[in-house]
Amino acid sequence: MQWLEYVFKFLEKIFKTNAFKAKYKTKGSKKLTHILKSKKWQVIDIRNSLSYNENHLKETINIPVINFNFKYFKVLDKKSKILIIDEDSRSHLSIYKNLKSKGFKAYIFYEGYKKIRNNPEFDELTKVVLY
Repeated sequence: MQWLEYVFKFLEKIFKTNAFKAKYKTKGSKKLTHILKSKKWQVIDIRNSLSYNENHLKETINIPVINFNFKYFKVLDKKSKILIIDEDSRSHLSIYKNLKSKGFKAYIFYEGYKKIRNNPEFDELTKVVLY
């Protein structure tokens, strides 16, 4: 079955389009280290609190999707650029659109948190809570 995974990955690379990136402002993992260290950015993790407390990137703020509309205006700074991180990049485009409509400079982390969690490149930037 492993060969089937390689076939799907190959096909994904061939047919990959940049339509999502063209429509929405996005950032990828190549820029993530710089963004996390910059004072000009606020990185918002919109995963639920349980997932966030278990494993998250250092220097991120957790505002779960369920509470987002009630809390974002208390935490976010309109002068900063906002990077939205979720398990999947396309999970909650409504939050991105809402922030853009309110005048925030919002961006979506295109690769999703799933890709970071198991990537050894980001081990030093990730905080894991062991019970």
